[in-house]
Amino acid sequence: MVSTTFKALSAMALASLATAAPTTRQVPNYPPTALSSNFRLIANVTGADLATPINDYALTSYHTGAGTAYAVLVPNTTPTSGRIFYVNGTAEEVRYNAANVLSDEGSPLFPGGVSINADNTVSINAGAGEAGVGLKRFPVAVPELAYLGGGEFYGCVKDLVFGSAVQLFFKAEGSPTPAGCADVSLLPQCSEGSGAEDASANTVNCYADVAGIDWSVYSAY
Repeated sequence: MVSTTFKALSAMALASLATAAPTTRQVPNYPPTALSSNFRLIANVTGADLATPINDYALTSYHTGAGTAYAVLVPNTTPTSGRIFYVNGTAEEVRYNAANVLSDEGSPLFPGGVSINADNTVSINAGAGEAGVGLKRFPVAVPELAYLGGGEFYGCVKDLVFGSAVQLFFKAEGSPTPAGCADVSLLPQCSEGSGAEDASANTVNCYADVAGIDWSVYSAY
């Protein structure tokens, strides 16, 4: 016969195990993405915004000379606001972050590529752009424009050649953001074709409507 004392000890041990059992781990959730070969880049302000908010602005170019342009952010008021981009490169280049982000321009079409310059400005100049500027990929769940060496983007209102604009800059990760500027992540929004005829344009993950995402309901961003 099992003693009353043994029964009591067994019950206490089971209760202790139940108390020590791990709680259910919350699985991060992310906004859904679609697939496209073409996308626009939409700014998502990650800290304090500018006096005139630039959240949901679109990335485009600000012509500065023959084949040269700054990257700037403009109001995203129509489905065609901003430039249409695509990721150019072989599967191996994409895998090892050696692809380029391009946008076609001119007639006949020629590519303009995104580059990060030594003075921390960002350009969209005629040519192949800079290898290593691409979209984050799996296992990162939120695709965004990124640089192989790491870092962050921010926007500032600047007086440029033809008037003021919200110019895009780049800084080392963790570096202070200049006063009067706003940190942004640049998220791909799926777009119709840009005229890109390059067979190396890759299919990427992108959002149907960046401005329509309610980030407060997602735990992982």
